[in-house]
Parts: sequence; C-alpha cells; structure tokens
Amino acid sequence: MPMFNAAKRRFETSTHRIAGLPDAQLWELGYSCVENPAEKRVVKASGIGKFELVTGQGLALDVNGEPYPRHVDIVNWPDDKNVRLMRATEIADKLRLLVDPR
Repeated sequence: MPMFNAAKRRFETSTHRIAGLPDAQLWELGYSCVENPAEKRVVKASGIGKFELVTGQGLALDVNGEPYPRHVDIVNWPDDKNVRLMRATEIADKLRLLVDPR
C-alpha cells in the first residue's frame, strides 16, 4: 500500500528496479537498502513483476535513484483509500512471490 509523503504531498510506494540482478544481489539490495531492524522493518519476501502492471493501473513511475541508484517510487495514487487498495491488490495479485531465503 502506498504511504503519504508529506514533503512531496503525494501517496507513493517505494520499490526498485531489479532487471539483470541475480537473486543473491536482489536479496542483498533488500537487506542493505530496505531492511531496518531498529524500525522493525525486516525483509520477508519480494514481489516480482513488470512495471506495466503498475502503469496499467493508471499509476506512474518516479525513477529517482534516492536513496539508492535502483530506487523508484510508484506515484499518481488516487486520494480515495478504497481505490488505492483495489489498485494495489490488482497489482499484487499478478506479482511473482519470492520468499526470503534466510
């Protein structure tokens, strides 16, 4: 689900581009850039899919490289919470699930 970014005044979902990454590097990216045990944020799995799943829902991609080079924000989420939930669910239903190998 997207979170509201007050500084940018938009809902966004943080993700990253993984094309060409072997699985081991995918997990290392998650462990080093996403996981934060101090905030109780632990990588458990990854949803893999093409960005067309996102753009097909009327959403857009902000390829910004912040806070790491492969970072992308999914943006243009609607204000209506129920519509956001529906779009996020439709995307998630089509992703390939990879479970953390640890």
